[in-house]
Amino acid sequence: TTDTRIFNLSKICLPSANLRRLYSTNHSHSSRGEARCILVPVHFCRSRLKNSPPAEPTPLPGPEREVGERLKIAREERAFTQGVVANRTKMIDPEQKGISRTAIIAYEQGTTKPGLREIKLLCEVLHITPNWLIYGTDNAAAAALPSMELLAHSPFGQLDVVLRTAMALTALKGHERDAIQSLVLSLAGRQLGDMRLSALVSSSWMMRGAFLSALKAYDPDIEQTSSLEEVADALSQGYATNHGNQFRFDEDGEILNESQALYPDPKSPKVKKNDI
Repeated sequence: TTDTRIFNLSKICLPSANLRRLYSTNHSHSSRGEARCILVPVHFCRSRLKNSPPAEPTPLPGPEREVGERLKIAREERAFTQGVVANRTKMIDPEQKGISRTAIIAYEQGTTKPGLREIKLLCEVLHITPNWLIYGTDNAAAAALPSMELLAHSPFGQLDVVLRTAMALTALKGHERDAIQSLVLSLAGRQLGDMRLSALVSSSWMMRGAFLSALKAYDPDIEQTSSLEEVADALSQGYATNHGNQFRFDEDGEILNESQALYPDPKSPKVKKNDI
């Protein structure tokens, strides 16, 4: 009935106790008229709620917002719309979920940030590296380790960077090394194509003898049958250096500020609180 409809709409604006008092059957018709008057503010509130704009999302901090800005730059460089990117992420996603167009818009506007899964899909579609998307440079070490600038002026140029990275790979666990190898070969393949990539990696076969000779000249105990763990152990104990770190040494070669190590030596004895 009309009276029931008025009563139900009135619940929006008045507490239930007041409604029971106002709309009691013992009240006069004038009181019911007052209840009908409630229809005006009810409709007014409804129209205001319907027409009011949604609350603006809170923007992310500067560094996190820059991820979205770089994402937009990479997308526009390839003349992709957000819808195209969304469709392509779904095509390459093993789970066929992809990333929604709404989520991509939110990333670019800097109101939300992508997770690891989303970063992987976006980098695959836009042919960019995670380092560039996150740091703004493909050289993550330059962004994370400013002290590595000490090694940036080698007389061997960028070949020294490649050799240094290869030496570091010997210290990794097998599954870690396999993961990095897969990533590197995938990125290199996109730059060169299958044929040129095959020629590039095949060139290492002709250098194996010279490389082994260089290792043996450095440490005679290194053999062709030595494991990578043995090679890493031998090469990492050759001498102490402050290249790539911020250590200071005394006259005897002892480290003065070992507590400032970015990566503490896992084999060093840990100081217990009781010993301090």
